[in-house]
Amino acid sequence: MADVVYLIQDMLFSSKIRETAKPLGLTLQGARDVAGLLAAARTGARLVVVDLRLPVALDALAALAGDPELAGVATVGFIDHELTDVMDRARAAGWLRSQARAGRPPALVAAA
Repeated sequence: MADVVYLIQDMLFSSKIRETAKPLGLTLQGARDVAGLLAAARTGARLVVVDLRLPVALDALAALAGDPELAGVATVGFIDHELTDVMDRARAAGWLRSQARAGRPPALVAAA
């Protein structure tokens, strides 16, 4: 069981999220694909973090949104600030919020 589940392939950014969560006492679990993300989220996650640059990001969102068991799980998407079209599509598809990758993860992870 993890408090925060993430689908991020960027090792540096994953590291930033882990560094942020550790002093807060939050447990983390990374996923390699949408199925893994869903399985990990179903174990009691309070927050799901997804890199919106990933080709499967919007598929992950659709799967999360379509699963009634995960209706209460907060989601955050990270994206390069110049990719506003992807950010807009993600918000329209149901992300609670998104943030530029240059942003700092502490406030978002602390939301868990």
